[in-house]
Amino acid sequence: MENTIKEKEYEKLVKRIEFFDSMRNTLLTFSFTATLAVLGLAISEAMDTRSSWICLIPFLLIIPFSARISYYRLASAHINSFLREYAPLSMKFEIGAETVKEGKCKHYNLIAWLVNHEMFFLGIATTCTFYVKYLLSIEKWELPYYLGIIIPIVLNFIVFVISDSAYNYNRLVKEFSEDWKRYKCSPKDS
Repeated sequence: MENTIKEKEYEKLVKRIEFFDSMRNTLLTFSFTATLAVLGLAISEAMDTRSSWICLIPFLLIIPFSARISYYRLASAHINSFLREYAPLSMKFEIGAETVKEGKCKHYNLIAWLVNHEMFFLGIATTCTFYVKYLLSIEKWELPYYLGIIIPIVLNFIVFVISDSAYNYNRLVKEFSEDWKRYKCSPKDS
């Protein structure tokens, strides 16, 4: 099995990583803009218990975009780990970053966690807006109103699970790297 890749394949994979990074940023920007626009309108309008459900519309973006953003992180880690193994001469920074770690800042772990859970915080903002509009419009508490409180919690839990699944990029790269090393050493001729 060949232990290096051709320049053409390297360039193709680097372009794919660049695409993933660009799309992640585009999705985040669009998500923030759309969500904050909906929430801004919702805050400025008088609502009852029915119309307050409009506040949860951003979850129609937040959940699928969270999944897409997490997928792009996962795919980037997959490709980066491959390139570390099969194009080490072109990946000096990535390989060196294992020794010269990025986290020199006192609160690096907190910053990294916050940056990678942005969609979860959009969900929290959406939920808070919903609760303010929903709870203030309830005149007499009945069972359906209590159930209405649970739905945003479930939606936020889904967003958290999705976002958290690809949060630890270094762990993903390490796990993929181990698999690529095993693949590289396998007797298969691919």
